[in-house]
Amino acid sequence: MADTSTTAPPKQPTAADVELLSFAIGLELAMVDLYGKNAAGSKDDAKAVAELFGANHRAAAQALAGLVGRAAPTSRNAAFFAEHAPKVTGAATEASAYLASLENALVATHLKVLGSLKGVDGASLVASILPIEARQAAVLVGLSGSTELDDIMALDPEAAIDPEKFPA
Repeated sequence: MADTSTTAPPKQPTAADVELLSFAIGLELAMVDLYGKNAAGSKDDAKAVAELFGANHRAAAQALAGLVGRAAPTSRNAAFFAEHAPKVTGAATEASAYLASLENALVATHLKVLGSLKGVDGASLVASILPIEARQAAVLVGLSGSTELDDIMALDPEAAIDPEKFPA
C-alpha cells in the first residue's frame, strides 16, 4: 500500500526561495548591463549578439521578478557588475570568450539555486532559464574563435557565483 501522507512541495517561493531568486535577479540585471556595455563597443554580428543576449537576460530578470513580486530587486548586482565590466569590452574574440565564461558561471549558479529551491514555480522558472544561458555560452565560444568541445561544454559546478561574495 502506498504511503499517502506525503506533502507536496509548495508552488509559491518560500522566504528562502525569495532570497535565492533575488540573488539571481541581481545577476541577471548585471548581465543586461554587461551586454549593454559590450554592445556599445561592438560592431555588426557581435553587437547584434550582445543586444539579443542582453534582452534574454532582461526577460529572465523580469520573469523572476514577476514571481518574487514586490520583494524583487530592481537593480543589478553592483559588485558583480563592477568586477566584470572592465573585461567585456575590447577585441571581439576576447570579450566573447569572457562573456562565455560568465554565461557558464551563471548556468552553474542557476543549477545550484535550482537544487536549493523548495517552491515548484521558482524551480520551473529557473530550469527554463538554464538552457538559454547554456546556448548563449556555446554561441559566444564560437564567436571567440574556439572550436574546442571542452570550451563549448565548459560547465564547472565550482564556477558557480557565490552569493556571499555578491549578495543580493
